[in-house]
Amino acid sequence: MATLVTLQGPNPGRHFRLGNEPSLIGRQPNAAVYLDSLAVSRQHARVVRAEGAYFIEDLGSSNGTYLNGRAIDGRMPLSENDTLQIGPYVLALRPDPAPPKTEPDQIIRTRVAATPSNHTLFLQNPAYKLQAVLEIAHTLARTLEMEPLLGKLLDHLLRLFPQADRGLVLLCEQDRLILRAVRGRRTDAGESAPYSRTVVRRALEEGVGILSQDVSDDPKLVLSQTLVALNLRSFLCVPLIAPDGRRQGVIQLDCSTSGMSFSDEDLEVLTAIALQVSVVLENAALHAARIEEEKLHQELAVAREIQQGYLPTDFAPLGDAGFELFARVHPARQVSGDLYDFFPLADGRLAFFVGDVSGKGMPAALFMVAVRTLARHLAPSAAGPAEALTRLNDALAADNPSAMFVTLVYGIYDPRKGSVVLASGGHPKPLLRRADGRVEEVAIRNGRLLGYAPGDAGLSDAALALAPGETLVIYTDGFTEARAPDGVTMFGVGRLAEALGGPRTALPLERCAEELKAAVERFTGSAELQDDLTVLMLRRR
Repeated sequence: MATLVTLQGPNPGRHFRLGNEPSLIGRQPNAAVYLDSLAVSRQHARVVRAEGAYFIEDLGSSNGTYLNGRAIDGRMPLSENDTLQIGPYVLALRPDPAPPKTEPDQIIRTRVAATPSNHTLFLQNPAYKLQAVLEIAHTLARTLEMEPLLGKLLDHLLRLFPQADRGLVLLCEQDRLILRAVRGRRTDAGESAPYSRTVVRRALEEGVGILSQDVSDDPKLVLSQTLVALNLRSFLCVPLIAPDGRRQGVIQLDCSTSGMSFSDEDLEVLTAIALQVSVVLENAALHAARIEEEKLHQELAVAREIQQGYLPTDFAPLGDAGFELFARVHPARQVSGDLYDFFPLADGRLAFFVGDVSGKGMPAALFMVAVRTLARHLAPSAAGPAEALTRLNDALAADNPSAMFVTLVYGIYDPRKGSVVLASGGHPKPLLRRADGRVEEVAIRNGRLLGYAPGDAGLSDAALALAPGETLVIYTDGFTEARAPDGVTMFGVGRLAEALGGPRTALPLERCAEELKAAVERFTGSAELQDDLTVLMLRRR
Protein backbone atom coordinates (compact mmCIF):
# COMPACT_ATOMS: atom_id res chain seq x y z
CA MET A 1 0.00 0.00 0.00
CA ALA A 2 1.03 3.63 -0.44
CA THR A 3 0.06 7.26 0.19
CA LEU A 4 -0.06 10.40 -1.96
CA VAL A 5 1.53 13.33 -0.14
CA THR A 6 1.03 17.02 -1.02
CA LEU A 7 4.50 18.57 -1.47
CA GLN A 8 3.42 22.01 -2.71
CA GLY A 9 0.18 23.93 -3.04
CA PRO A 10 -2.78 24.29 -0.66
CA ASN A 11 -2.44 22.28 2.58
CA PRO A 12 1.15 20.98 2.03
CA GLY A 13 1.90 17.80 3.95
CA ARG A 14 -1.60 16.37 3.60
CA HIS A 15 -1.70 12.58 3.13
CA PHE A 16 -4.15 10.64 0.94
CA ARG A 17 -4.26 6.89 1.56
CA LEU A 18 -4.42 4.77 -1.60
CA GLY A 19 -6.26 1.45 -1.56
CA ASN A 20 -6.33 -1.56 -3.84
CA GLU A 21 -9.22 -0.08 -5.84
CA PRO A 22 -8.63 2.83 -8.31
CA SER A 23 -8.36 6.12 -6.40
CA LEU A 24 -10.14 9.10 -7.98
CA ILE A 25 -8.33 12.46 -7.90
CA GLY A 26 -10.45 15.58 -8.35
CA ARG A 27 -12.68 18.33 -7.03
CA GLN A 28 -15.59 15.92 -6.54
CA PRO A 29 -16.26 15.90 -2.77
CA ASN A 30 -16.24 12.09 -2.49
CA ALA A 31 -12.95 11.68 -4.40
CA ALA A 32 -10.31 9.57 -2.65
CA VAL A 33 -7.84 12.41 -3.31
CA TYR A 34 -10.00 15.54 -2.91
CA LEU A 35 -8.25 18.67 -4.24
CA ASP A 36 -10.23 21.84 -3.51
CA SER A 37 -9.23 24.07 -6.42
CA LEU A 38 -11.03 25.49 -9.43
CA ALA A 39 -8.00 24.51 -11.51
CA VAL A 40 -8.79 20.85 -10.75
CA SER A 41 -11.59 19.10 -12.65
CA ARG A 42 -14.26 17.26 -10.68
CA GLN A 43 -12.97 13.94 -12.01
CA HIS A 44 -9.43 14.91 -12.94
CA ALA A 45 -7.30 11.76 -12.81
CA ARG A 46 -6.99 8.45 -11.02
CA VAL A 47 -4.32 6.23 -9.50
CA VAL A 48 -4.57 2.52 -10.34
CA ARG A 49 -2.75 -0.32 -8.57
CA ALA A 50 -1.90 -3.32 -10.70
CA GLU A 51 0.47 -6.23 -9.96
CA GLY A 52 2.00 -4.36 -7.03
CA ALA A 53 2.77 -1.20 -9.04
CA TYR A 54 0.97 2.15 -9.30
CA PHE A 55 -0.14 3.98 -12.44
CA ILE A 56 -1.58 7.48 -13.05
CA GLU A 57 -4.04 8.29 -15.83
CA ASP A 58 -5.78 11.53 -16.80
CA LEU A 59 -9.58 11.46 -17.08
CA GLY A 60 -9.96 14.17 -19.71
CA SER A 61 -9.29 17.03 -17.29
CA SER A 62 -9.50 20.66 -18.42
CA ASN A 63 -5.98 21.66 -17.31
CA GLY A 64 -4.14 18.36 -17.72
CA THR A 65 -2.15 16.07 -15.44
CA TYR A 66 1.63 16.44 -15.37
CA LEU A 67 4.15 13.75 -14.44
CA ASN A 68 7.64 15.15 -13.84
CA GLY A 69 6.64 18.33 -15.70
CA ARG A 70 5.21 16.58 -18.78
CA ALA A 71 1.51 16.28 -19.62
CA ILE A 72 0.45 12.62 -19.63
CA ASP A 73 -1.60 10.91 -22.29
CA GLY A 74 -3.07 7.57 -21.22
CA ARG A 75 -1.76 5.49 -18.32
CA MET A 76 1.76 6.13 -16.99
CA PRO A 77 3.75 4.33 -14.25
CA LEU A 78 3.98 6.26 -10.96
CA SER A 79 6.83 5.67 -8.52
CA GLU A 80 8.18 7.32 -5.38
CA ASN A 81 10.78 9.11 -7.53
CA ASP A 82 8.13 10.95 -9.59
CA THR A 83 6.35 14.25 -8.98
CA LEU A 84 2.71 14.62 -9.97
CA GLN A 85 1.26 18.08 -10.69
CA ILE A 86 -2.49 18.71 -10.80
CA GLY A 87 -3.55 22.36 -10.85
CA PRO A 88 -1.72 24.15 -8.01
CA TYR A 89 -0.89 20.84 -6.28
CA VAL A 90 2.40 18.94 -6.49
CA LEU A 91 2.12 15.43 -5.07
CA ALA A 92 4.40 12.43 -4.59
CA LEU A 93 3.90 8.72 -3.99
CA ARG A 94 5.16 7.41 -0.67
CA PRO A 95 5.15 3.60 -0.16
CA ASP A 96 4.38 2.31 3.31
CA PRO A 97 7.54 1.65 5.35
CA ALA A 98 8.63 -1.90 6.05
CA PRO A 99 7.76 -3.27 9.50
CA PRO A 100 10.47 -2.32 12.01
CA LYS A 101 12.71 -4.91 13.58
CA THR A 102 11.74 -5.81 17.16
CA GLU A 103 13.77 -6.65 20.21
CA PRO A 104 13.90 -10.27 21.39
CA ASP A 105 10.60 -11.52 22.82
CA GLN A 106 12.49 -13.05 25.74
CA ILE A 107 12.67 -9.70 27.59
CA ILE A 108 8.88 -9.74 28.00
CA ARG A 109 7.68 -12.01 30.77
CA THR A 110 3.99 -11.14 31.05
CA ARG A 111 1.35 -9.42 28.92
CA VAL A 112 -2.01 -8.18 30.20
CA ALA A 113 -4.82 -6.91 27.97
CA ALA A 114 -5.32 -3.19 28.72
CA THR A 115 -9.06 -3.06 28.06
CA PRO A 116 -12.09 -2.57 30.33
CA SER A 117 -13.39 -5.99 29.21
CA ASN A 118 -10.43 -7.72 30.88
CA HIS A 119 -12.23 -8.74 34.09
CA THR A 120 -9.24 -10.83 35.30
CA LEU A 121 -7.46 -7.62 36.28
CA PHE A 122 -9.27 -7.56 39.62
CA LEU A 123 -9.40 -11.29 40.42
CA GLN A 124 -6.27 -11.18 42.59
CA ASN A 125 -6.27 -8.79 45.58
CA PRO A 126 -9.19 -6.73 44.22
CA ALA A 127 -9.49 -4.47 47.29
CA TYR A 128 -5.92 -3.21 46.95
CA LYS A 129 -6.26 -2.64 43.21
CA LEU A 130 -9.57 -0.83 43.60
CA GLN A 131 -8.09 1.39 46.30
CA ALA A 132 -5.14 2.26 44.00
CA VAL A 133 -7.50 3.16 41.16
CA LEU A 134 -9.71 5.28 43.43
CA GLU A 135 -6.68 7.14 44.81
CA ILE A 136 -5.54 7.97 41.29
CA ALA A 137 -9.04 9.09 40.35
CA HIS A 138 -9.25 11.32 43.44
CA THR A 139 -5.78 12.78 42.76
CA LEU A 140 -6.54 13.63 39.13
CA ALA A 141 -10.24 14.48 39.36
CA ARG A 142 -9.77 18.23 39.87
CA THR A 143 -7.06 18.70 37.24
CA LEU A 144 -7.88 19.28 33.57
CA GLU A 145 -4.66 20.96 32.43
CA MET A 146 -2.49 18.33 30.73
CA GLU A 147 0.97 19.13 32.12
CA PRO A 148 -0.02 19.38 35.82
CA LEU A 149 -2.19 16.29 35.42
CA LEU A 150 0.65 14.13 34.11
CA GLY A 151 3.03 15.43 36.77
CA LYS A 152 0.56 14.51 39.55
CA LEU A 153 0.06 11.08 37.98
CA LEU A 154 3.77 10.22 37.98
CA ASP A 155 4.31 11.58 41.51
CA HIS A 156 1.52 9.32 42.74
CA LEU A 157 2.83 6.28 40.84
CA LEU A 158 6.31 6.67 42.34
CA ARG A 159 4.73 6.61 45.80
CA LEU A 160 2.54 3.63 44.91
CA PHE A 161 5.44 1.62 43.39
CA PRO A 162 8.46 2.07 45.71
CA GLN A 163 10.66 -0.11 43.48
CA ALA A 164 10.24 2.32 40.54
CA ASP A 165 13.23 4.61 39.95
CA ARG A 166 11.69 6.47 37.03
CA GLY A 167 8.29 7.04 35.49
CA LEU A 168 7.40 8.57 32.16
CA VAL A 169 4.34 9.28 30.05
CA LEU A 170 4.47 9.36 26.26
CA LEU A 171 1.48 10.60 24.28
CA CYS A 172 0.55 10.04 20.65
CA GLU A 173 0.34 13.44 18.96
CA GLN A 174 0.02 13.88 15.18
CA ASP A 175 1.27 10.34 14.45
CA ARG A 176 4.28 10.82 16.72
CA LEU A 177 5.16 9.73 20.25
CA ILE A 178 6.01 12.74 22.40
CA LEU A 179 7.55 12.52 25.87
CA ARG A 180 5.18 14.70 27.86
CA ALA A 181 6.21 13.98 31.47
CA VAL A 182 9.07 12.29 33.35
CA ARG A 183 9.75 11.86 37.06
CA GLY A 184 12.69 10.14 38.77
CA ARG A 185 14.01 9.52 42.25
CA ARG A 186 17.39 10.69 41.01
CA THR A 187 18.31 14.14 39.73
CA ASP A 188 19.34 12.84 36.28
CA ALA A 189 15.79 12.10 35.06
CA GLY A 190 15.64 14.87 32.46
CA GLU A 191 13.26 15.83 29.72
CA SER A 192 15.21 13.79 27.15
CA ALA A 193 14.85 10.51 29.10
CA PRO A 194 15.61 7.54 26.78
CA TYR A 195 13.25 4.60 26.38
CA SER A 196 12.85 1.54 24.19
CA ARG A 197 10.72 2.52 21.21
CA THR A 198 10.18 -1.13 20.28
CA VAL A 199 8.68 -1.97 23.68
CA VAL A 200 6.45 1.11 23.58
CA ARG A 201 5.33 0.38 20.02
CA ARG A 202 4.48 -3.22 20.93
CA ALA A 203 2.39 -2.12 23.92
CA LEU A 204 0.48 0.31 21.72
CA GLU A 205 -0.01 -1.95 18.71
CA GLU A 206 -1.05 -5.03 20.71
CA GLY A 207 -2.98 -3.06 23.34
CA VAL A 208 -1.30 -4.91 26.22
CA GLY A 209 0.54 -4.02 29.38
CA ILE A 210 4.07 -5.47 29.38
CA LEU A 211 6.22 -6.69 32.28
CA SER A 212 9.90 -7.53 32.02
CA GLN A 213 11.84 -8.94 34.99
CA ASP A 214 15.60 -9.27 35.44
CA VAL A 215 16.30 -7.71 32.06
CA SER A 216 20.06 -7.41 32.46
CA ASP A 217 20.69 -10.62 34.46
CA ASP A 218 19.83 -13.13 31.76
CA PRO A 219 23.03 -13.95 29.85
CA LYS A 220 21.05 -15.58 27.05
CA LEU A 221 19.48 -12.28 25.97
CA VAL A 222 20.92 -10.06 23.27
CA LEU A 223 19.70 -6.61 24.30
CA SER A 224 19.29 -3.48 22.24
CA GLN A 225 21.60 -0.53 22.79
CA THR A 226 18.72 1.37 24.41
CA LEU A 227 18.10 -1.30 27.07
CA VAL A 228 21.83 -1.65 27.73
CA ALA A 229 22.18 2.13 28.16
CA LEU A 230 19.23 2.27 30.54
CA ASN A 231 20.74 -0.49 32.74
CA LEU A 232 17.25 -1.71 33.61
CA ARG A 233 16.51 -4.53 36.04
CA SER A 234 12.78 -4.51 35.35
CA PHE A 235 10.13 -2.35 33.72
CA LEU A 236 6.38 -1.99 33.22
CA CYS A 237 4.94 -0.47 30.06
CA VAL A 238 1.16 -0.03 29.84
CA PRO A 239 -0.82 1.52 26.97
CA LEU A 240 -3.34 4.30 27.42
CA ILE A 241 -6.35 3.44 25.26
CA ALA A 242 -9.32 5.79 24.84
CA PRO A 243 -12.87 4.41 25.20
CA ASP A 244 -13.18 4.40 21.38
CA GLY A 245 -10.01 2.26 21.03
CA ARG A 246 -7.76 5.12 19.96
CA ARG A 247 -4.19 4.84 21.27
CA GLN A 248 -3.39 7.81 23.50
CA GLY A 249 0.11 6.84 24.63
CA VAL A 250 1.85 4.78 27.33
CA ILE A 251 2.88 4.88 30.98
CA GLN A 252 6.23 3.28 31.71
CA LEU A 253 7.88 2.60 35.05
CA ASP A 254 11.55 1.58 35.25
CA CYS A 255 13.47 -0.18 38.00
CA SER A 256 17.28 -0.21 37.94
CA THR A 257 18.02 -0.95 41.64
CA SER A 258 19.74 -4.26 42.31
CA GLY A 259 17.49 -6.79 44.05
CA MET A 260 14.29 -4.95 43.10
CA SER A 261 11.80 -5.74 40.34
CA PHE A 262 8.16 -5.52 39.35
CA SER A 263 5.73 -8.41 39.71
CA ASP A 264 2.73 -9.73 37.79
CA GLU A 265 0.45 -8.03 40.33
CA ASP A 266 2.25 -4.71 39.77
CA LEU A 267 1.47 -5.01 36.06
CA GLU A 268 -2.19 -5.67 36.78
CA VAL A 269 -2.37 -2.69 39.15
CA LEU A 270 -0.74 -0.31 36.67
CA THR A 271 -2.96 -1.62 33.87
CA ALA A 272 -6.08 -1.03 35.97
CA ILE A 273 -4.84 2.49 36.77
CA ALA A 274 -4.16 3.13 33.08
CA LEU A 275 -7.81 2.41 32.25
CA GLN A 276 -8.86 5.20 34.64
CA VAL A 277 -6.12 7.55 33.42
CA SER A 278 -7.27 7.06 29.82
CA VAL A 279 -10.69 8.44 30.72
CA VAL A 280 -9.11 11.38 32.58
CA LEU A 281 -6.85 12.13 29.61
CA GLU A 282 -9.84 12.04 27.27
CA ASN A 283 -11.65 14.57 29.48
CA ALA A 284 -8.54 16.77 29.62
CA ALA A 285 -8.20 16.62 25.84
CA LEU A 286 -11.86 17.55 25.38
CA HIS A 287 -11.42 20.43 27.84
CA ALA A 288 -8.34 21.67 25.97
CA ALA A 289 -10.18 21.33 22.65
CA ARG A 290 -13.13 23.37 23.96
CA ILE A 291 -10.80 26.10 25.20
CA GLU A 292 -8.95 26.11 21.87
CA GLU A 293 -12.22 26.16 19.95
CA GLU A 294 -13.53 29.06 21.99
CA LYS A 295 -10.27 30.94 21.47
CA LEU A 296 -10.45 30.24 17.73
CA HIS A 297 -14.05 31.49 17.56
CA GLN A 298 -13.01 34.70 19.27
CA GLU A 299 -10.07 35.17 16.90
CA LEU A 300 -12.25 34.44 13.88
CA ALA A 301 -14.87 36.91 15.10
CA VAL A 302 -12.19 39.60 15.31
CA ALA A 303 -10.85 38.55 11.89
CA ARG A 304 -14.35 38.83 10.42
CA GLU A 305 -14.78 42.34 11.81
CA ILE A 306 -11.42 43.35 10.35
CA GLN A 307 -12.24 41.76 7.00
CA GLN A 308 -15.70 43.34 6.81
CA GLY A 309 -14.04 46.67 7.54
CA TYR A 310 -12.17 46.39 4.24
CA LEU A 311 -15.42 46.19 2.26
CA PRO A 312 -17.02 49.58 1.45
CA THR A 313 -20.63 49.77 2.61
CA ASP A 314 -21.67 53.39 1.94
CA PHE A 315 -23.57 53.28 -1.36
CA ALA A 316 -25.84 56.30 -0.88
CA PRO A 317 -23.61 59.07 -2.41
CA LEU A 318 -23.36 57.15 -5.70
CA GLY A 319 -27.02 57.83 -6.47
CA ASP A 320 -26.20 61.50 -7.05
CA ALA A 321 -24.05 60.48 -10.04
CA GLY A 322 -26.96 59.00 -11.96
CA PHE A 323 -26.48 55.34 -11.05
CA GLU A 324 -27.03 52.94 -8.15
CA LEU A 325 -24.57 50.39 -6.80
CA PHE A 326 -24.92 47.72 -4.13
CA ALA A 327 -22.68 44.81 -3.11
CA ARG A 328 -22.78 42.18 -0.39
CA VAL A 329 -20.63 39.25 0.80
CA HIS A 330 -22.33 36.41 2.67
CA PRO A 331 -19.50 34.25 4.13
CA ALA A 332 -20.05 30.49 4.38
CA ARG A 333 -17.67 30.58 7.35
CA GLN A 334 -16.80 33.33 9.77
CA VAL A 335 -14.28 34.71 7.29
CA SER A 336 -14.53 34.76 3.53
CA GLY A 337 -12.35 34.33 0.46
CA ASP A 338 -14.74 36.44 -1.65
CA LEU A 339 -14.26 40.17 -2.08
CA TYR A 340 -15.66 43.23 -3.76
CA ASP A 341 -14.50 46.82 -3.87
CA PHE A 342 -15.24 50.08 -5.65
CA PHE A 343 -13.56 53.47 -5.68
CA PRO A 344 -13.58 56.64 -7.83
CA LEU A 345 -10.80 57.28 -10.33
CA ALA A 346 -9.28 60.72 -10.84
CA ASP A 347 -11.25 61.39 -14.04
CA GLY A 348 -14.65 60.78 -12.39
CA ARG A 349 -15.12 57.19 -13.53
CA LEU A 350 -15.87 54.41 -11.03
CA ALA A 351 -13.60 51.35 -10.66
CA PHE A 352 -15.10 48.17 -9.21
CA PHE A 353 -14.24 44.50 -8.94
CA VAL A 354 -15.51 41.19 -7.57
CA GLY A 355 -13.19 38.27 -6.78
CA ASP A 356 -13.20 34.72 -5.45
CA VAL A 357 -10.04 33.33 -3.84
CA SER A 358 -9.28 29.60 -4.00
CA GLY A 359 -9.95 27.66 -0.81
CA LYS A 360 -11.86 28.72 2.28
CA GLY A 361 -11.32 29.93 5.80
CA MET A 362 -8.40 31.94 7.13
CA PRO A 363 -5.86 31.22 4.32
CA ALA A 364 -8.36 32.43 1.71
CA ALA A 365 -9.23 35.47 3.82
CA LEU A 366 -5.57 36.48 4.15
CA PHE A 367 -4.99 36.05 0.42
CA MET A 368 -8.14 38.09 -0.22
CA VAL A 369 -6.65 41.03 1.68
CA ALA A 370 -3.50 40.80 -0.46
CA VAL A 371 -5.60 40.74 -3.65
CA ARG A 372 -7.66 43.76 -2.60
CA THR A 373 -4.61 45.77 -1.55
CA LEU A 374 -2.72 45.08 -4.78
CA ALA A 375 -5.80 45.69 -6.97
CA ARG A 376 -6.41 49.08 -5.37
CA HIS A 377 -2.75 49.99 -5.80
CA LEU A 378 -2.39 48.87 -9.41
CA ALA A 379 -5.75 49.86 -10.91
CA PRO A 380 -5.45 53.68 -11.05
CA SER A 381 -2.23 53.68 -13.11
CA ALA A 382 -3.35 51.02 -15.61
CA ALA A 383 -4.69 51.91 -19.06
CA GLY A 384 -7.69 49.64 -18.57
CA PRO A 385 -9.06 46.62 -16.67
CA ALA A 386 -7.11 44.03 -18.69
CA GLU A 387 -3.80 45.77 -18.01
CA ALA A 388 -4.68 46.13 -14.32
CA LEU A 389 -5.45 42.40 -14.01
CA THR A 390 -2.25 41.49 -15.89
CA ARG A 391 -0.23 43.51 -13.39
CA LEU A 392 -2.19 41.96 -10.51
CA ASN A 393 -1.51 38.45 -11.82
CA ASP A 394 2.25 39.08 -12.08
CA ALA A 395 2.40 40.66 -8.62
CA LEU A 396 0.55 37.77 -6.97
CA ALA A 397 2.53 35.08 -8.81
CA ALA A 398 5.87 36.68 -7.89
CA ASP A 399 5.43 35.80 -4.21
CA ASN A 400 2.88 33.02 -3.80
CA PRO A 401 4.42 30.00 -1.99
CA SER A 402 0.99 28.55 -1.19
CA ALA A 403 0.05 28.46 -4.92
CA MET A 404 -3.31 30.10 -4.24
CA PHE A 405 -5.15 31.99 -6.96
CA VAL A 406 -8.13 34.25 -7.48
CA THR A 407 -10.82 34.67 -10.13
CA LEU A 408 -11.75 38.30 -10.61
CA VAL A 409 -13.85 40.64 -12.76
CA TYR A 410 -12.63 44.23 -12.89
CA GLY A 411 -14.70 47.00 -14.45
CA ILE A 412 -14.67 50.75 -15.01
CA TYR A 413 -17.97 52.62 -15.32
CA ASP A 414 -18.28 56.06 -16.92
CA PRO A 415 -21.45 57.66 -15.49
CA ARG A 416 -21.41 60.43 -18.11
CA LYS A 417 -21.83 57.96 -21.00
CA GLY A 418 -23.29 54.95 -19.19
CA SER A 419 -20.45 52.83 -20.61
CA VAL A 420 -18.59 50.00 -18.92
CA VAL A 421 -15.25 48.38 -19.73
CA LEU A 422 -14.75 44.90 -18.26
CA ALA A 423 -12.00 42.25 -18.02
CA SER A 424 -12.27 38.81 -16.42
CA GLY A 425 -9.64 36.45 -15.08
CA GLY A 426 -11.27 33.03 -14.79
CA HIS A 427 -14.45 34.43 -13.20
CA PRO A 428 -18.09 33.57 -14.06
CA LYS A 429 -19.41 35.82 -16.82
CA PRO A 430 -21.34 38.89 -15.58
CA LEU A 431 -25.08 39.17 -16.26
CA LEU A 432 -26.93 42.07 -17.83
CA ARG A 433 -30.50 42.66 -16.68
CA ARG A 434 -32.48 44.67 -19.23
CA ALA A 435 -35.00 47.29 -18.15
CA ASP A 436 -37.84 44.94 -19.19
CA GLY A 437 -36.58 42.15 -16.87
CA ARG A 438 -34.76 39.98 -19.41
CA VAL A 439 -31.41 38.65 -18.17
CA GLU A 440 -28.52 37.57 -20.39
CA GLU A 441 -24.81 36.81 -20.05
CA VAL A 442 -22.34 39.52 -21.03
CA ALA A 443 -20.17 38.55 -23.99
CA ILE A 444 -16.71 38.74 -22.48
CA ARG A 445 -13.49 36.83 -23.14
CA ASN A 446 -12.49 34.98 -19.99
CA GLY A 447 -8.77 34.92 -19.21
CA ARG A 448 -7.18 32.37 -16.91
CA LEU A 449 -6.97 32.30 -13.13
CA LEU A 450 -4.87 35.05 -11.53
CA GLY A 451 -1.87 34.58 -9.28
CA TYR A 452 -1.08 31.00 -10.21
CA ALA A 453 1.63 31.73 -12.78
CA PRO A 454 3.17 34.88 -14.32
CA GLY A 455 2.96 35.80 -17.99
CA ASP A 456 0.16 36.10 -20.49
CA ALA A 457 -3.17 35.44 -18.77
CA GLY A 458 -5.23 35.83 -21.94
CA LEU A 459 -6.94 38.99 -20.69
CA SER A 460 -8.71 41.56 -22.87
CA ASP A 461 -11.10 44.47 -22.38
CA ALA A 462 -14.78 44.25 -23.35
CA ALA A 463 -16.96 47.35 -23.79
CA LEU A 464 -20.60 47.47 -22.74
CA ALA A 465 -23.22 50.25 -22.83
CA LEU A 466 -25.79 50.42 -20.03
CA ALA A 467 -29.12 51.84 -21.14
CA PRO A 468 -31.24 53.62 -18.51
CA GLY A 469 -32.79 51.06 -16.17
CA GLU A 470 -30.31 48.31 -17.06
CA THR A 471 -28.29 46.55 -14.37
CA LEU A 472 -24.87 44.90 -14.52
CA VAL A 473 -24.63 41.94 -12.12
CA ILE A 474 -21.30 40.36 -11.09
CA TYR A 475 -21.42 37.33 -8.79
CA THR A 476 -19.27 34.48 -7.45
CA ASP A 477 -19.83 30.80 -8.17
CA GLY A 478 -21.22 30.19 -4.68
CA PHE A 479 -24.57 31.00 -6.28
CA THR A 480 -24.43 28.84 -9.39
CA GLU A 481 -22.65 25.87 -7.74
CA ALA A 482 -24.99 25.65 -4.74
CA ARG A 483 -26.38 22.10 -4.64
CA ALA A 484 -29.86 20.81 -4.01
CA PRO A 485 -30.40 18.24 -1.21
CA ASP A 486 -29.73 15.44 -3.74
CA GLY A 487 -26.10 16.62 -3.79
CA VAL A 488 -26.00 16.62 -7.59
CA THR A 489 -28.32 19.30 -9.04
CA MET A 490 -26.76 22.78 -9.04
CA PHE A 491 -28.51 26.15 -8.87
CA GLY A 492 -26.96 27.21 -12.17
CA VAL A 493 -27.03 30.39 -14.21
CA GLY A 494 -30.64 29.83 -15.34
CA ARG A 495 -32.07 29.90 -11.83
CA LEU A 496 -29.86 32.88 -10.99
CA ALA A 497 -31.25 34.80 -13.97
CA GLU A 498 -34.79 33.85 -13.00
CA ALA A 499 -34.23 35.11 -9.44
CA LEU A 500 -32.89 38.41 -10.80
CA GLY A 501 -35.35 39.18 -13.59
CA GLY A 502 -39.06 39.59 -14.10
CA PRO A 503 -40.94 41.47 -11.37
CA ARG A 504 -37.76 41.86 -9.30
CA THR A 505 -36.27 44.22 -11.86
CA ALA A 506 -37.84 47.29 -10.25
CA LEU A 507 -36.83 46.37 -6.68
CA PRO A 508 -34.10 48.33 -4.88
CA LEU A 509 -30.72 46.69 -5.42
CA GLU A 510 -30.33 45.74 -1.76
CA ARG A 511 -33.67 43.95 -1.90
CA CYS A 512 -32.56 42.17 -5.09
CA ALA A 513 -29.47 40.86 -3.26
CA GLU A 514 -31.64 39.57 -0.42
CA GLU A 515 -33.93 37.82 -2.90
CA LEU A 516 -30.94 36.08 -4.50
CA LYS A 517 -29.71 34.67 -1.19
CA ALA A 518 -33.23 33.58 -0.27
CA ALA A 519 -33.59 31.78 -3.62
CA VAL A 520 -30.37 29.83 -2.96
CA GLU A 521 -31.55 28.87 0.54
CA ARG A 522 -34.88 27.61 -0.82
CA PHE A 523 -33.05 25.58 -3.47
CA THR A 524 -30.57 23.97 -1.03
CA GLY A 525 -33.16 23.54 1.71
CA SER A 526 -30.83 25.12 4.28
CA ALA A 527 -29.88 28.53 5.60
CA GLU A 528 -26.33 27.21 6.05
CA LEU A 529 -24.30 28.28 3.04
CA GLN A 530 -22.20 25.77 1.12
CA ASP A 531 -19.87 28.47 -0.21
CA ASP A 532 -19.40 32.22 0.05
CA LEU A 533 -22.03 34.23 -1.83
CA THR A 534 -21.00 37.60 -3.26
CA VAL A 535 -22.88 39.88 -5.64
CA LEU A 536 -22.28 43.39 -6.97
CA MET A 537 -25.02 45.20 -8.94
CA LEU A 538 -24.65 48.47 -10.82
CA ARG A 539 -27.82 50.04 -12.31
CA ARG A 540 -27.97 53.10 -14.49
CA ARG A 541 -30.83 55.36 -13.51
